[in-house]
Amino acid sequence: MLVAAGAAIIVVIVAVIAGPAGRDRAATELLESLASAVTGTTDQLTSDETSTGPTLAPATGRVQPSEKDWAALLPRLQEVAAADPGDVTTQRKLALAYYNLGRLDEAAVVYKRLLAVKEDPVLRNRLGNTLRDLGDPAGAEAAYREAITDDPALAPPYLNLAELLWRQGRDAEALAVLDEGVAKVPEESRAALRKGRDFLAGPG
Repeated sequence: MLVAAGAAIIVVIVAVIAGPAGRDRAATELLESLASAVTGTTDQLTSDETSTGPTLAPATGRVQPSEKDWAALLPRLQEVAAADPGDVTTQRKLALAYYNLGRLDEAAVVYKRLLAVKEDPVLRNRLGNTLRDLGDPAGAEAAYREAITDDPALAPPYLNLAELLWRQGRDAEALAVLDEGVAKVPEESRAALRKGRDFLAGPG
């Protein structure tokens, strides 16, 4: 993932030279790639999501499930989730499957249902991603900010929020979010935040 992030920075530099329009696109690409370096191209499975329920967890070191894997797993997840709505692990996997298959409305329903029972900053961040992709930036921003409030040490919401703000031309707010993240997340999770912050701040 770090190699991918490095490559993205090169793409960003080239795009910046192309002019203002390229700069906005480049910044978005950089922040998205940095978020991927922390969370994976698709949402990573947490330890509880890989421990029980329908088999999904890849072996250690293996890449996350592909769209084909999610499509193959979905019917089984739906079956288990319907049989036991209280099985939180399966419900989380089901939401991930819906999201990674582009079934965003269904993913949002599951995330909102889970969050109504118990607050979870990881799920709140994922709801933010879902709302963002559904074209609801205000809802996404609120979700990211709530995730940060609930767990200030969690890096992905800072990156996702900064990227969302940057898309809206709210540069100073995006930088402030990344600065907050650098100050609050553990040292081992700060590299992507610092790279995003340094790029958005520009020279000097």
